[in-house]
Amino acid sequence: MQLPISPNLSSLTRQEALRLWLSRNGLTFSELGRRLGVTPNSVSKLCDQETMPTRRHAQLVDQGIPAELLPRAQDIKPGPKPRDLHEQFMQAFRG
Repeated sequence: MQLPISPNLSSLTRQEALRLWLSRNGLTFSELGRRLGVTPNSVSKLCDQETMPTRRHAQLVDQGIPAELLPRAQDIKPGPKPRDLHEQFMQAFRG
């Protein structure tokens, strides 16, 4: 049975509030990892980031975790990150 999110959690960071919610609801990163088929460390890293893949976000919400305690769901395109304008200029200047 899930316990509601207490109003006094507003002073906590999202990560602290998530850990408190998990503790109050008897869930651990180990248990979530087992349910999702990943390591506990992977779940911890996912939850500590600013964003997480939409697939993982949906899986955690399906486990009963309130979406507002999770990182924003966002799929980030894999591959090299775009260079900034200064770096492009310097690359062209050198070449």
